[in-house]
Amino acid sequence: MARSAAAKKVAKAASTGAGGKGGGGDRNILFPAAMILVALLGIALVFVARDQRSDLAPAGDPSLDDHWHSAYSVYVCDELSPMVFENDSADDRTGIHTHGDGLIHIHPFVSTVTGQYATLGAFFNENQTVLDDNTFELPNGQVLSENDFECDGERAEIRVLKWNTLAAEKPVVFTEDLRDVRLNENGQLLMFAVVAEGADDSEIPRPDDAYLRQYLGLSDEQRPLGQNEGDQTGPVVPTTDEPFATEEPTSEVPESDEPNDN
Repeated sequence: MARSAAAKKVAKAASTGAGGKGGGGDRNILFPAAMILVALLGIALVFVARDQRSDLAPAGDPSLDDHWHSAYSVYVCDELSPMVFENDSADDRTGIHTHGDGLIHIHPFVSTVTGQYATLGAFFNENQTVLDDNTFELPNGQVLSENDFECDGERAEIRVLKWNTLAAEKPVVFTEDLRDVRLNENGQLLMFAVVAEGADDSEIPRPDDAYLRQYLGLSDEQRPLGQNEGDQTGPVVPTTDEPFATEEPTSEVPESDEPNDN
């Protein structure tokens, strides 16, 4: 009987040990499987994050090594304005600025304004003036809005015309997403136009490119024309504080029914 009881104890112990070993084996299998799953999820997240960064990363030129220049002009109704934006290079934070010389200087020194982010929005942010699809702030501080500004009695529209190269004969015309217009070539021409909605694009003149051509032809040592106070070697570009008038309807009765040829 004693032997039988002992044998039972041995068998029970063996059974328990085998059961424990089996449970531990299951646990040993689940743990590495869980680790593999975590690793796979981590790899997937890395690829997703990389794709997102790729979508947001600057694409194309200009790069941090580029130093480009574009010329611009301002056209309101049927008048080419002599105004230029003030020198903002002293407080420049990004590398897209002007020296008050009628040029946009594009030499990014932070990646946030390279590639697809080198835009008019970046320039106007640096210049601390306003440009959007409905509002344009002139260099003299006057703000023109499509909602209340008229040209020849017709509601005005803000357009940006861009000649991609000096050799381009026709511009690309933008009326929406104006802040996203890219500064993606050296030697571009830009016209900031506020014109009647019905105005033909062909009526809007091309900016004068004489100074830009001169500037691009100079060596790096000669290029800072108009950048320093008192430097008169750059273009003489007058400014004016005279606001453009918002046209209002008149109730005056003409003195004569004769046609006016003026």
